[in-house]
Amino acid sequence: MAKTMWQFKTRNFTVRWVIEPDVLCTQHMDPELAKECIKNVRSRKWKCFQSEIEVVCNTTGVSLGQAYLGGSIYANPAEFRDHFGMSANGHGSYFVQMVREAIAQAREQFPLHQKRAAQALAKNQKVLDVKLSSTTKFVAV
Repeated sequence: MAKTMWQFKTRNFTVRWVIEPDVLCTQHMDPELAKECIKNVRSRKWKCFQSEIEVVCNTTGVSLGQAYLGGSIYANPAEFRDHFGMSANGHGSYFVQMVREAIAQAREQFPLHQKRAAQALAKNQKVLDVKLSSTTKFVAV
């Protein structure tokens, strides 16, 4: 079951972070860490989840950019948003990197999205072609 953890809205776009439960994979973990993760995830002390950052056009509801990351393990999934800044060398949280990636995709897709939306509007727009004629003569009083 997906859960919206955070969203940021502008007049034209919504950037949303949604999580869903994920399968715990321990095959590349240190054996002691794997045991601890298995124990805490099974007891529900920790949660294993996947994240999706999505940029949606508010007018059309079309998703213009996404970024995904699975296999996150936190006691509180909100901690995934640990910090918002990037250092001068580009290091930062996965959350910040995912938001940037989704926004970059949306910026790349937006011109094509605008073109398609305009074409759909033109195709669906009904033009009213009316010829007015009147046999009534108007007399000024």
